Order: sequence, then C-alpha cells, then structure tokens
Amino acid sequence: MQEYELQKILLIEDDHKLGLKIKRFLEQHDYEVEWLNGGSLLGVDAKVNAFDVILCDIDLPDMSGFDICNQWRDKFDGAFIFITAFTDSDCQIEGLEMGADDFIVKPFVPDVLLARVRTAIRKLKLFKAKDESPSSTQSDDETPITLPELHLTPATQQVKVADTLLNLTQQEFKILYLFARNFNYKVTRDVISKIVMNREYDGFDRSVDVYVSKLRKKFNTINGNPYQINTLWGKGYVLTNQED
Repeated sequence: MQEYELQKILLIEDDHKLGLKIKRFLEQHDYEVEWLNGGSLLGVDAKVNAFDVILCDIDLPDMSGFDICNQWRDKFDGAFIFITAFTDSDCQIEGLEMGADDFIVKPFVPDVLLARVRTAIRKLKLFKAKDESPSSTQSDDETPITLPELHLTPATQQVKVADTLLNLTQQEFKILYLFARNFNYKVTRDVISKIVMNREYDGFDRSVDVYVSKLRKKFNTINGNPYQINTLWGKGYVLTNQED
C-alpha cells in the first residue's frame, strides 16, 4: 500500500494536448495521475500532501505556477517540478529560490520526464528513511570561518568581504561556507547537493549550477575582494585567490 501511494502525481497543465499526453504516458508507467487543466485549486488544496510529485506549468491562465508554488511549498512535503517553455536562468533561479526542486523545459522527451519523476520519488524514499532513523539528525556547523578579508558567521549568516557586507540567501550562504571551508580545494556538485541541499545529485538537477551562478555574480564582483569562485569544468567549483 505504501509503495502504491508513492506513485501519486498531480499534473497542472492547461495545454489539453500536452496534458493528456503526459497523463497517459505516466499512467502507462504505473503512476496515478490527477490532472488539473484550469480552474480553481480548491478541490486539491486540502489534499495536496496526498501527492508525492507535482508537475506544474508556469504560464497558466488563472494564476502562475510561481503563485501555486508559493501557496503550497510550505505545506507540501513532496517534490515540486516546473514544466515550462521558459529557458532563461532568471526564471529558473526565481523558481528554485521559492522552493521548486527541478525544472523540465518544453519541449522534452517523455523518457526524460519519466527519469526526473523517478528520481524525485527515489529522493522522497531516501528522505523518509533518514527522517525515521534515530541517527539521521545532524546539526549544521556553526563555527565561524575567517580568512584574510573574508569572514563568515553561520549563526547570523553574515558575510563580510573586505569592507563589504554581502547579502546572501540561505542556500547561497551555505554554498559559500562550504567553499570557504575547503579553500583552494575542489568541491563537486555531488558534495554541494548532499551537504547543502540534503539530496543526492543525479546528473539532471541544475539547482547547484543555478545557485552557484547567482552566488558568483554577487561574490566575484565585490570591490577589493581578493577571492573568486571558479568553475572546474566537469569536476565542480573552487574558491581561490583572484588571478593576478
């Protein structure tokens, strides 16, 4: 019974042809799919946690997918995945920062959609197993890090670079803290995903790259900053001294 319940998907897509195609495809692979193609969300609002995955378009007629994510993210325990024709990074950053787990860009191959859904459900099983384990609780490192011209204080999430206080989101701070703790050493996407986001990196998830990209834009452009975040192509990232 529990295995069956882990297969429930809520699809929110106003394109009738695409919505029907997705619904039939997922049902052929033994998922139970409830499809909303418009109208009010009141019918599912009270039972949103009956679903393990929500697949949601962004450009909807009555309200945007962003509005739906904002409305449900705090009370929804499953994976929230946007399916959208928007390809710009700012759109993806906005969605990820409000709590989305993944983006699937239209048009997409059905097998890619299936792989993303399977990955999301596999993560849910892993998280549930960790939550039920007495030894799964692990406190965050609260030790401040001080390098020349760089100071990070986890208790307040304060970052001071040279004489500048840097305003970061919670995820951005955690990533920078991880980089600073491993100064001059490679940090892989897998490590960032596990430590910062508490999930396995599956090779599809672009969340790490999006967060690091936004962090780097803030961090690397600070006047007097002696450090920079560099990409090690195919390997990960490294915090190091500015190149001469």
